[in-house]
Amino acid sequence: MKSVRRKYNILAGLYDRIWPGYIRKTVAAAMEPLRLQGGETLLDIGCGTGALEKTLVEKWPSLKIVGVDISDDMLRRAQKKMAAFPDIVFKQGDFVETPLEKNCFDIAFSLSNFHYFANPEAVLQKVASLLKPGGLFILVDWNRDSFQGKLYNWYMDKADPSFVKSYTLNEMKTLLEKAGFRLQNNHFFKVGLRWRMMQIVSQKP
Repeated sequence: MKSVRRKYNILAGLYDRIWPGYIRKTVAAAMEPLRLQGGETLLDIGCGTGALEKTLVEKWPSLKIVGVDISDDMLRRAQKKMAAFPDIVFKQGDFVETPLEKNCFDIAFSLSNFHYFANPEAVLQKVASLLKPGGLFILVDWNRDSFQGKLYNWYMDKADPSFVKSYTLNEMKTLLEKAGFRLQNNHFFKVGLRWRMMQIVSQKP
């Protein structure tokens, strides 16, 4: 994960300006399944500059949110962005190693980062341990189900030392089921003209 931290420390100052459309579409896909009362406790795995947090509290100001990210510089931007909201807490570190309260969260999110985890089984096991019974895990990420996805996976494997693997929808479903999640729904959506991403909603029994 050191290479991921280096990469996003470099990108932190530019991230929101380089990919505004991508950020908007992926955050919208993560929020689409939500039916909240407003007082829930949420977890954002790989929260980056806090784009999801900002959008969530604009709609539900009383949410309690914990964001975890490995990049110090991305988190500094998130903390500055969300400074007016004391119920949003940011923690720096590798998600699998970051201490968090078990059976505490109503919903956990992973947006555009699952392809960086070298041990996806450990990540999903930890997510399951942190969610309350009936809690949701919402994953939005790249995939290898399209030609463009396969090509990009091949390119990233060679060009980016922080990249591990992007999954097909079926591969991701298998990982979730092995971790004990019950699948609720999924779909693909477009970012731009050709780039296709997947959204998967699963539930802890």
